[in-house]
Amino acid sequence: MNKIFTFIFALLVHTALSMNLVNAQVQPTFNLTASNFQYTDSIGTGGFGYDALTFDIYILHTNLAQSGPFEFALGQYYFNVKALPGVAADYTYYMVPGTTTFTNPLAVPRNPIVSMPDATSPTGVSLRVNSNTVLGTGNGPIISNVFPGTRVSTFRFKKKVGSIETGVYPDFFQSGISGYGTNTASAWRLALPNTFTKIFAYVGTLNTDISLQGTYSIEYYPTYAAYNPTTYLYSPANNSTNVPVNVNFIWGKNTQAVKYLFQLASDINFTGLIKNDTIQNITDTVKTVSGLSTSSTYYWRVGSKFSNGTINFSSTWSFTTLPGIVLNLKLIPEGIYFSIFNQLSRRDTMTVFLRNTASPFSKVDSAKAVIDSVNFTGLLKFSYAPAGTYFIAVKHFNSIETWSKSGGVAMNLTDTTFYDFTTAAAQAYGSNLKLKGSKYCAYSGDINQDGIIDASDLIKVYNDSYVGLTGKFLVSDLNGDSNVDASDVSTADNNVYKGVLKITP
Repeated sequence: MNKIFTFIFALLVHTALSMNLVNAQVQPTFNLTASNFQYTDSIGTGGFGYDALTFDIYILHTNLAQSGPFEFALGQYYFNVKALPGVAADYTYYMVPGTTTFTNPLAVPRNPIVSMPDATSPTGVSLRVNSNTVLGTGNGPIISNVFPGTRVSTFRFKKKVGSIETGVYPDFFQSGISGYGTNTASAWRLALPNTFTKIFAYVGTLNTDISLQGTYSIEYYPTYAAYNPTTYLYSPANNSTNVPVNVNFIWGKNTQAVKYLFQLASDINFTGLIKNDTIQNITDTVKTVSGLSTSSTYYWRVGSKFSNGTINFSSTWSFTTLPGIVLNLKLIPEGIYFSIFNQLSRRDTMTVFLRNTASPFSKVDSAKAVIDSVNFTGLLKFSYAPAGTYFIAVKHFNSIETWSKSGGVAMNLTDTTFYDFTTAAAQAYGSNLKLKGSKYCAYSGDINQDGIIDASDLIKVYNDSYVGLTGKFLVSDLNGDSNVDASDVSTADNNVYKGVLKITP
């Protein structure tokens, strides 16, 4: 009995010590700051014709020596702001694309909105940005401890029509405006009954609310962008990164111009012009360009053309596009795999489609890769698909189309996704793979690529075998030895007998 009590006591002591060790782990502290406020002009009046207020939100890690690295997990950002009744409805609030310095773009918050009326805000108006995607431990960006910290994003609060009424309420974040007391000052929302600003970090592997470990400030010393007699560029921001490959370019209106000249190039000297478009409608200050390359830097500018024929160009801005989805794929076509040597008879090309996981399972993007004959892998880059969950559908010129497992495969823009069809039948949708030696392979023999291996495929292989057809990459040469013969007929015949067909959701 004493031994039992001794064991229980020791277990309790061990548990208590473990809990103390967890509790003793120092949480990161931080400063959350809104700064770099600037009024800008996109309506071309100059002077007091400012219609937008931009600012940055930074997180600065302040106790690195005590807590170790601050791995960011979640963040949501809420302000109460000053505004006269009805004013906020005239404004939009959004993030400037590509301005974050988070290494993982999924850490960027979502859905900025102006909330009015807001009963929990002393002024009845709030600016809100919802929390980012749950990243998972090991995927969160490390917050900088070097001033000013890591930039969450640049935000813009913009009037929909006309200029900000500078004589009435231009300074939404400034304290002490006439008619507002200190209790109604624009400020971070930190403690109200409903949603408010929160910051989470991974403490060990736990997603931990560290909001109370922070200090919060608004450094409001606004500057006013000089009126540019040409035009002012807005988006994508200069030197921005992780910009989508389909881009909306936005610039300010120049009331003296009769048309614009939009230029996009792959070099700063604009010798490699990608777009050189005249825009006749001077009220249209947006240009959409689709299909840019991933992981590429581009340069853009806008020229204002005047009635005398002269063109004044804006400054040149640059941006870099998202890296895109990278897939490391392992797949073996049955026919060209020789299990005794554990290799393919040749390297071969696959075409891979990313498909939505919901009906009708539409194609989102495609890419091609050469599958290596020794390691059976190929590297594919998808330029247009956003991060998400997809079916991987693989086509090979004489194999049955094969889809990845039920539920799809999660893919992001920051890490290479690895997918291996060769380890188990269940790696293919409907277990549509053949075990050959120790590897699972895609069935060979769909000569006409109609999704079923049947008599029409078999007769093609048979006829080519009968005449002794030879040559490289023959569709009926299933084993890749450059001869159509009895071994190819046997492979096709066996799969016809099994009734092999494409299996999809």
